[in-house]
Amino acid sequence: ETGAEKIRNYLEELTDYLCELLAGKNYDIISSRAPGEKSQIVSIKHRGGRRAQEIFEFLERENVVVSARGAGIRIAPHFFNNRG
Repeated sequence: ETGAEKIRNYLEELTDYLCELLAGKNYDIISSRAPGEKSQIVSIKHRGGRRAQEIFEFLERENVVVSARGAGIRIAPHFFNNRG
């Protein structure tokens, strides 16, 4: 039922969905989403100047696991994540 290819495809769908949700919001997607370059990890940066650490702390309180990396936020979902 699973396997590396199914998990990869599912995570690509999930990260594409995440990027769709962020479109029009106050975030820039730092990581490439170009065909052949995108991965199942998405890095974002706030356009309005909110610090990555501030965003990380807010999401941590909401039980959302991300990482603050420099000025950006690293989001790395896995097969147990869903759109909900």
